[in-house]
Amino acid sequence: MSDKNSIFCLSLKELETFCIKNSAKKFNAFQIMKWIYSAKVYDFNDMTNIPKSLRESLKSNFNFKMPEITAGYREDADDGNYSIKYLIKLNGGSAIESVFIDYGKRKTLCVSSQAGCKMLCDFCSTGNFGFQRNLTSGEIISQILLIENECKTKITNIVFMGMGEPLDNLSEVKKALEIISDPNFMGVARRKITISTCGIIDKLIEIKDLKYKIAISLNASNNYSRNQIMPINKKYPIEDIVKFISSGKYFGHNKITLEYVLIKDFNDSINNAKELIKLFFPQNVKFNLIPFNKFNKFEIDNADPAKTAGGTPPKNNYERTSETAYNNFQDKLMKAGFIVTIRHSKAQSIYGGCGQLIG
Repeated sequence: MSDKNSIFCLSLKELETFCIKNSAKKFNAFQIMKWIYSAKVYDFNDMTNIPKSLRESLKSNFNFKMPEITAGYREDADDGNYSIKYLIKLNGGSAIESVFIDYGKRKTLCVSSQAGCKMLCDFCSTGNFGFQRNLTSGEIISQILLIENECKTKITNIVFMGMGEPLDNLSEVKKALEIISDPNFMGVARRKITISTCGIIDKLIEIKDLKYKIAISLNASNNYSRNQIMPINKKYPIEDIVKFISSGKYFGHNKITLEYVLIKDFNDSINNAKELIKLFFPQNVKFNLIPFNKFNKFEIDNADPAKTAGGTPPKNNYERTSETAYNNFQDKLMKAGFIVTIRHSKAQSIYGGCGQLIG
């Protein structure tokens, strides 16, 4: 059977329809989902409160096929926390990466939504590697199930900051999130799920009422600079992002996070900070500053062009901003009244940091 027959690709509504068509009750679908996602039972024979005839129909139509973890790379931090980057092989030969970050009680998983990415952001290794395909909802969910089993722990926080642009695969992402965030199934609270996007405004409007946290990858303070590193800016320029946020109709009391990768001598000056203040003050946003992470350029330069779907090496040899420039930039935004957080890069030594995932 193919991945299309994976039970993990079914939504609750789709499973309800299957149950009814097979002369079973609608509520049996809920019971099956509970077995799979709450009890972690992956054998229809063990679902003892499901009618035998329905179990036989399920066995004839579906399987519990998941992607396969083929490698794991661990980085231990000085504070006792650790990160593991997992290489996961998909059906058909593509590969993705997911990163597990242990912060003590908080167990965060950075999940991928695509194999590769179409957005071609110049500072990101995934974009430079090119696009292969969208992930199914089952492949998105499977990353969590696989890594929970591998690490023997419950994932508490999900960030869609892995490979791919989540809003470019929104139908499958939303389908996966229905199961991930349902307290009866995988039970990750919506306030602990972050969707990171390069700023596809029409899709942002589509998910405005779903109560997930939203992070917009901004990375520049003007259109000239953003056009150089993020081709999506030509379709959705910074003014559209400002308008979307300033409308005040979206995401309730949640502050939208503006992610800003600091690149030396490109977007890290005090003038850049002043431009951001002029654009977004006094909007309901907070800034997340991210030091630029070097790629493993060897992997990109030596990739098989047939597998990279047109991905090209980076145009520039970007460098991480200095600590002084970093602190000055942060101070300028904070003095203007913004909340400014720092993303302390994890897993850099294993190329698992922001912008380093390549599969």
